[in-house]
Amino acid sequence: MGQTDNYSDKKAQIDQRICFLEEHTYQGNDLGVTFQEHAITFRCWTPEADAVSVIIYQSGEVKDKDRVMTVPMKQENNCWKVTVTDEVKEMFYTFEIQRGQEKVEVVDLYAKAVGLNGDRGAIVDLKETDPEGWSQTECVGQDTITDAYIWELHVEDFSSSKTSGISEKNRGKYLAFTEKNTHLEGDERQPTGLAYLKEQGINYVHLLPIFDFDNDELSTAYNWGYDPKNYNVPEGKYSSDPKDPKARIRECKQMIQSLHEESIGVVMDVVFNHTAVTESSWFNKTVPNYYYRQDEEGNFADGSACGNEIASERKMMRKFIIDSILYWAKEYKIDGFRFDLMGLIDVETMNQLRASLDSEGFSHVILYGEPWDAGSNRIIQPNIPANKSNVWALSEGVAVFSNDLRDSIKGDVFEETDGAFIQGMNGQPQVKQTFYAANLATAIQGNTKVTGQEGAERWAKSPRQVIAYASVHDNLTLWDKLVATMQASAKERNYDFDPELLARNKLAAAILFTSQGAVLTQAGEEFGRTKQGDENSFRSPIEINQLDWKRAQTFNELRSFYQGMWQIRKFYPPLRDATIRTAESMVFYETKDENRLAYQVPNRDKQHPWRSLFVLLNSTEESWSFDLPTTTENATWHLVADPKGAGIASRGVAAPRITIDPLSFCILAEQSN
Repeated sequence: MGQTDNYSDKKAQIDQRICFLEEHTYQGNDLGVTFQEHAITFRCWTPEADAVSVIIYQSGEVKDKDRVMTVPMKQENNCWKVTVTDEVKEMFYTFEIQRGQEKVEVVDLYAKAVGLNGDRGAIVDLKETDPEGWSQTECVGQDTITDAYIWELHVEDFSSSKTSGISEKNRGKYLAFTEKNTHLEGDERQPTGLAYLKEQGINYVHLLPIFDFDNDELSTAYNWGYDPKNYNVPEGKYSSDPKDPKARIRECKQMIQSLHEESIGVVMDVVFNHTAVTESSWFNKTVPNYYYRQDEEGNFADGSACGNEIASERKMMRKFIIDSILYWAKEYKIDGFRFDLMGLIDVETMNQLRASLDSEGFSHVILYGEPWDAGSNRIIQPNIPANKSNVWALSEGVAVFSNDLRDSIKGDVFEETDGAFIQGMNGQPQVKQTFYAANLATAIQGNTKVTGQEGAERWAKSPRQVIAYASVHDNLTLWDKLVATMQASAKERNYDFDPELLARNKLAAAILFTSQGAVLTQAGEEFGRTKQGDENSFRSPIEINQLDWKRAQTFNELRSFYQGMWQIRKFYPPLRDATIRTAESMVFYETKDENRLAYQVPNRDKQHPWRSLFVLLNSTEESWSFDLPTTTENATWHLVADPKGAGIASRGVAAPRITIDPLSFCILAEQSN
């Protein structure tokens, strides 16, 4: 009983403090370091502190303990503030916060530059970090998110392999994205790097975390980057010199500039659901307990499975998230943001963020996230989590990943050998979940329309809220999933080229590019990317994670197919419809087999040369004959995609009764004569 009372007292005391802090917020847009003529101002929000000072260092490395000066700050409008002369420019700083007899030293939460490993803030004039021509660099945006073809990528994966054609000094770095006209060694016809992105038609690169995360920046150890440390600074490991605060900023901008020059937008993966550490984080040292949720006993909640979960609904945390996103959009010209475990962020924060971006002139910036958490969350009503159950409450300018489509295509990602449609395993009893054609049909419509069949679930208001995908960095790559399911009983799995797996991979692409929503693929999915069966490679060696550009040559047929399917999607607007109208008018035909699908995508535009699109998918091992619907007047069915290739040019006129081979498909355009 006494222990329970102590826990209750602990939670009550925390709640009381949070109420006080919520009443003593700061609404200015000048937290951190701001530059004036011949002067520099520091601001820090920590209302409960008894004293706060700025500590100035000559060195950005914590091993150097020598202080240049310690400058006391004064409290003003719930914020600690001090202005000093600009002689401290180019130096490093921390805040020393005193509560009672205890003093803690922290990095400024709003630091825009840091030293090695992010252990000290850096006093840098950001204007001096702009590369040549930066002011003329324009952001990249599409008319709507459904026009996006997003390529999900880790900075190091892109260029670390010798096969990348990137110079050795830039491999694994931001600057790898600035090298033009690279190609596979010995084959100038096979582009790599930036040249490859341009040829493939990709219009957004989604980068796994490039903010400063908790790591040794001088080490070669690999990390995906989901360990946030300093949210408003680029990661130093990807720069040419992690000790130079300006280098990481300038080179990150050069990367973005280079991509923008090729009309490729940059999406930044952000992790506002947890921090790498809890008790010793800059957040918790600055304002103890405030920035994190607690359970009923007053302990840190852990819906992220990483030791904590950020309290996005609290005023100053919500402000921090919105301020940070606006900063990256303004200073770095970032074109989109992907939210990790968005189910741990409250809906109101996401909606306010969308509204803030729109009002600040960044309506082109796309937002999307994972609509789930890693177990549970401590978001308390009236706040609600931004998860799949609450997509109805999210702005239509916030999209979510469709795990419905992902799993309906290839099977449960958490059950390695379980398959679904492309493996011909629909309707078969599985370890965890059995999939049916209805699941896939509903997902193809962006889960915007209930088909009336078992397993159908509607959660999206429009395709603008849907990210259509088959694989990302988490779990097995698409190719490795096919190997795991189709070679489940094999003593040794073979991840090399395989004609049957190639056919099934093409089936996945045919589904993906004819689905409603925005298309996202994992980098290299289009050339059979493998991690040799590693389903969680977040700290695996670079040899497992890096793109093997030789596979782009080996799997050229698959790569060309993805390219052709994107051409079809670009050419036929109904596939990119931002409204619900196309999904509502799509027709699914009876096939009498869970592993066959037939659907028609009509076109309301009477001036377009294609009046409708018809998709036939057969993942069984038997041929299938199908009577095509009668065309409208003066029109004929033309084949535009099958296992031999894809594109907008006619590959031949189809007969009224068509036969689809085993493990095959065809896409037909109803063309005016």
